[in-house]
This record gives sequence, structure tokens and C-alpha cells, in this order.
Amino acid sequence: MNDTQSASHAESSDSDDNVLAAAVLTGDTTMFSPLVIRHTTRLYNLALRLLGNSEEAEDATQEAFLRAYAHLAAFRGSASFASWLYRIMLNVCRDQLRRRQVRERTVELARVDHLWSDEHYTVDPERVVLALENRQVIEQALYRLPAKYRATLLLHELDGLTLTEIADLLHTPLPTVKSRLQRARMALVTMLDEAAHLEHLSSKQETLSPRRGSRKKGG
Repeated sequence: MNDTQSASHAESSDSDDNVLAAAVLTGDTTMFSPLVIRHTTRLYNLALRLLGNSEEAEDATQEAFLRAYAHLAAFRGSASFASWLYRIMLNVCRDQLRRRQVRERTVELARVDHLWSDEHYTVDPERVVLALENRQVIEQALYRLPAKYRATLLLHELDGLTLTEIADLLHTPLPTVKSRLQRARMALVTMLDEAAHLEHLSSKQETLSPRRGSRKKGG
């Protein structure tokens, strides 16, 4: 197929999409099925590249078509129907990635809670102080906290707000703010301690590893 034929085919496909979409809007909902069949593979492949998980990609594809059907009246035809669907899919994937981050951060906080529930659990104060000297390590640790906990910690420790002021600002009960601050502090200390410990192990390993080109004595 040459360039002219390709362009003609694309225009024909766009026109067919527009006809099908118009039919759905006039009440013939069965015409949405051909649109789904036409675009499923491309949307799924896009979601798979963005999410890296086949199951999540399938869910995202289904969600994208549901959103497209619900908001079909918003399709004006100024761009191709495929491009409109792609924008919807990008938004769906962005939402899924945000939810994934929330789940991961919640799991991280639960892990720390479990550690601190052990009366024998301790952190190394020297390692924590060492980690506090590394801005990147601090930022990475803060990022691993759920947003509400990170905000509470930063408002109190950096901005100097009282717990009552934070409660008023976030429209959150004072006991909840106190709990978030305590858990955020424990989580931050744990993650800083672990980061410094890993850095120490990495440096130790580099010291013990033989240099390239070195030879055994007496060989």
C-alpha cells in the first residue's frame, strides 16, 4: 500500500468511526460494538506499554471504552475518533498509576507499622543522622509516604504549624493528625535507617571486591 492509499484508508476509517459514533448518539447503541472491535487492540497495546501489566491493561481498556461511551457526546470530530480514544486511555492509565502509587505507599506504611509493633525493633541513630545529610535520600523516603502523611509531617516539621493548625488546614480531626504525624515520623526514621544501611553494605562490598586486572600473589 503506497502513501496515497494509506492516507485514503485512514480517512475512510476516520469517516466510518464518525458515522458509527453518530449512530450511537442518535440511539442505535449497537453501533458502539464495531468501534470497540476496531480499536481494542491498539488501546490495549498502549495501556500495556504504559502500565507494564497485562491484567491492568485489560482493565484500563475496558474502562477507556466505558468512559468513551459515557462521554460520546463530547466527541466533536475535530480530531479522529482514534485520537480521542487515545486521550481517554492516557487519562485512564494516569489514574491507574496514581492508584498504584497509593497502594504501594499504603503497603509501605503498613510494613513500618508492623516493624514498630515489635518491642525489640530498633534503628541505628547514627545511620539515621548520616541519611539526614543526603537530600536525595530524604526526598525518596518522603515520596514513599502516603500524601496525607507526607503533608502532615512537612507542615509540622518544616513549616512549623501546630497540630491544631494542621487539623484546621486539612479539615481533619486532631486525633487523626496526631496519629498521622507519629506514623509518618516512624516511617521516615525506618526508611532513612534502611537507606543508610544499604549504602553501607554497598560501600563495603565495593571495598571487598577485587579490582579489575589484579592478580593473585605467587601466580
